[in-house]
Amino acid sequence: MSSDLEKDFDLASDMMNELLDDFENSDIQAGAAMGGALTALLFRLILSSEDQSTTLGMISSAMHHAAAAAAIAVEDEDNVRH
Repeated sequence: MSSDLEKDFDLASDMMNELLDDFENSDIQAGAAMGGALTALLFRLILSSEDQSTTLGMISSAMHHAAAAAAIAVEDEDNVRH
């Protein structure tokens, strides 16, 4: 990824994690909040993608990045949620 793309990726990831933290710290049921957030993201992705292949590529890439981040987070004892 180019430097600007990495910055944008990291900023969006940080902002989404802050929003999810807000959900977890409120009275909102965590499963419903995560489901709603994921549904909204997928809805936007599907609408903005030029075709099904692009949509699936983005989902695959996001799953790869999420799995890599989760593997690191599991090993970090100071990391509470993410």
